[in-house]
Amino acid sequence: MPTTYTEQFWLIDPANPPSVGSTLSVSFFDIVDQNDNDLVSRFGDDSIDGVDIEQSWPGDTVTAILPGGGSATIVGTTFFLADGRVLFTPTDGSVLQTSSFSGSTFVNSQGPTSTSSLGPPCFVAGTSILSSNGLVDVENLSAGDLIKNCSGQFAELRTIIRKSYSARELSENPKLRPVRIVAAALGQGLPKRDLLVSRQHRMLVSSSTTERIFGTTDVLVSAIKLTEFPGIYVDESVTEVEYFHLLFDQHQVIFAEGAPTESLYTGPEALASISQEARDEINLIFPDIANLDYKPKPARELPCGKMQKKLVARHLKNKKPLLETRHYAND
Repeated sequence: MPTTYTEQFWLIDPANPPSVGSTLSVSFFDIVDQNDNDLVSRFGDDSIDGVDIEQSWPGDTVTAILPGGGSATIVGTTFFLADGRVLFTPTDGSVLQTSSFSGSTFVNSQGPTSTSSLGPPCFVAGTSILSSNGLVDVENLSAGDLIKNCSGQFAELRTIIRKSYSARELSENPKLRPVRIVAAALGQGLPKRDLLVSRQHRMLVSSSTTERIFGTTDVLVSAIKLTEFPGIYVDESVTEVEYFHLLFDQHQVIFAEGAPTESLYTGPEALASISQEARDEINLIFPDIANLDYKPKPARELPCGKMQKKLVARHLKNKKPLLETRHYAND
């Protein structure tokens, strides 16, 4: 059965780019994954905006001057459509803005693009985080605070990055809308209150099902992949939103509204989704990130999009909650 995704695009061919300084405007089109295999390519009758995909070039980059100053290099896929249009969409978690073209690179081989390659991971203002001082709203946390992790220890918060989006920005870019996880939707009575996170923010799934599929009890799954479950959905009623990234020395599983979830994972996907100023701050605090050999270590296994979908389908079929194993919440 086909699955449709609303995606963001710049109309640009990185292999045949416009002149430096040209405006890159954001457009939104539906991508149809015709055979629902979590991959979009020139095969299988996949389409964008109702037009067949003829070529697919994952790994192209576009460097742009952002509206607030600074630049960002975004990794993505370039699609050639049957009607002659050429579209570029991010695959590194970036949220596109109307920007000015600065430069580009292009690859020499075609391939598919995973539908799981979407937006930035972060919390919404008002989310309660478990710290050494008890529950603290995320916007009231400060660098140096001690945050409880899933191992029952406390990790020092190194920095917080925040970004607000207006009603107009949410309307223009639906991917910015948060996913709402209603109270108790995950199992074990968690989260204790409704929890709002960005689409690609990963939640811990811990069950006998994860053990059978992955050989480990705990894995991290993007919130948008969990929207097949009752009580988990993209909240279209949110009119404006402020997101927060929490960064530690290492990737952590922490507690938001009592539910185990991730901190910012400093891989290239997350770093590309934040401003140049924020990246400069992170590089100052964590200079190893700028090293090409740097490879962040995830706090728990991060399944690919196809395996996340398989895990969710198995839980639904077996009518099992996403959290079966008791973790160190704020008891």
